[in-house]
Formats: sequence, C-alpha cells, structure tokens
Amino acid sequence: MEWTERLYQIRKDIERLSHFPTAHEIFIRYLQVALEHLEKCQPYCTTLLTVFEAMLSYELWHHKAMAKLARSQELQMRYLVPLGIEMRSALLNLVQKLERLTAYAQDEIVVRELLKAHCYYQLGDIEATISCLEEAIKYGAHHPVTYLVLGYNRHRLALTKYAKWEPIGQQFVVTDKEAFEQTLKRAIEDFRNGLSYSGKELMDARLNFWIGLMHEMLTEWEEAIKAYQRAKEIDPETYGSEVEQRLRQLQKAEEAEISQPITPEFREVQRKIKPISENEIESFREALGEIETISDLINRMGGLPKSEETSEGN
Repeated sequence: MEWTERLYQIRKDIERLSHFPTAHEIFIRYLQVALEHLEKCQPYCTTLLTVFEAMLSYELWHHKAMAKLARSQELQMRYLVPLGIEMRSALLNLVQKLERLTAYAQDEIVVRELLKAHCYYQLGDIEATISCLEEAIKYGAHHPVTYLVLGYNRHRLALTKYAKWEPIGQQFVVTDKEAFEQTLKRAIEDFRNGLSYSGKELMDARLNFWIGLMHEMLTEWEEAIKAYQRAKEIDPETYGSEVEQRLRQLQKAEEAEISQPITPEFREVQRKIKPISENEIESFREALGEIETISDLINRMGGLPKSEETSEGN
C-alpha cells in the first residue's frame, strides 16, 4: 500500500482498539500523539511505519485475547501462562527492532521513543520507560498526554524503588525519603508542564488531580487542596465526588497533626514514618484507570518458567 493508505489503516486500527474496554482512553490518545508525529515524517520512513503497524497488530491481538478470557466462564492458569509469555515475547521483539532503528528527523525520533516507552512500560522497566519519554519530549513530543504518562511513571518509580510493602502492617513505607520526595517533585513538574495555556481543558483537570495526589503523598496539604479544587472546578462531573472524598481525608490528616505539638522535629518524624496505605495506592491506580502490564501479569502468575529465564539470560 501507499504511505497515505497505510497511515489511514493505522488510524482505523487505533479506532478499532478504542472499542475494547481494556484499552484505556489515555493509551488511545498516546497512540494518536505518536501517529500525529508519524504523519509529519517523510514517506521514505517505511521501517518506522512498519514497526508502528506491528505494534498495533500486537495490541489488537492482546486486547482481543484479554476480552475473550474475560468472557470465559473459567479463567484458568493454563490459558494465562502461555498468553502472558507470548505477549512478552512479542514486546521484546518489538523493542529490539525499535532499538536498532536509526531515526534522523525529530518526528522520527519522537515516534520511535514513544513506541519504545510503551514496550518498556508493558515489560515492567519503569526507568527505561521514563528515559524514552524524556527523549521523546526533548525532540518535540510536547503534548499533555506525554507529560501525564511521564509523571505517572515517575510516581510508579517512587513507589516501586523508594518504598516497600510491609505485610505485617499491610502498608507501603518509604525506604529512601530523599529519593522518594525528589521523584514525586519531578512528577509534579511533569504534570505542570502538561497544563495548557488556558488551564481549563479537560486534560488539565486530570493533570491537576495528579498534582494533588503527589502533594498529598508528600504531606503538602495546602498545595494538594488547591490542586484538587482546581480539578473539580474544571471538570466537576468527573472529579467532583472524588475530590470531596480526598478533601475529607486531608482534613482528617490535618486535624490529627494539629492535635499534636507542632515542632520542626515532630513534623520531620511524621514525614519519615508516614505510611502509604494500600487503599491510597489503589485510588491512584483507579484515577488513571491503569491497565495491568504484561510484566505484572506474569509476576502474578508466579514469574517466568525457568527455561524461559535461562534462554533470556543466554
């Protein structure tokens, strides 16, 4: 097919993908951003176009399979294990092709890095995901969705690398306070960079909500309240009840702090030992409607078979 015809088919495939309940709206918009940059590339860039097509073929297969399993009356491990391994194998193949792909023009680099970021995200490599997103932004991916995804992955990095799950207390606790806080502060910068000039777009509501979440995790109550209220003001239908719930929780937290003698030493101790509850983590996930990654799926199934791990090491 001609270049324009293949671009048209990619648009149609993204539209098809959007009809699957497992394909989140942010992911669809993310693909559309990548397509917008691909459309600016020269027609000779067929290798990148081919990889984009392969990515969409994988995603359509992935979501079809998950939809079929969701309709199945018995969801058994024997179905999930081979499916997870096949998905992982397909992603590894895609990311290897992208790593070998030479890009020259800025838009080519943006598309390559956005596709790589998605592969690494699904494979559970958060730091590689962040690196690719930063590279995409460096070469022109200045879209609110790109900044949203970057900030979200920094938040994930903070929770997975600088905090740990304590089974006894059933809570997450910070293990590296300085790195944890710095990572969340960088996430706030990412979310702020995604805000539009008007500050009144619907995406701005989502970004403000995430800014509020990050400030709340940093126990910066006043900043969190302002961001939450801004999200509610822009999009009351989506964030009205959620913001009210979070504001009530913040009020309780503030009241608990006021009931104690407020000294610099006491405040510092609170910040050091403040746990991140499982309910908080779940609310963060629900806010974005995160789709489970292939890496998470395989880990929950008990990890890769030993033969698979050995072959990868070789």
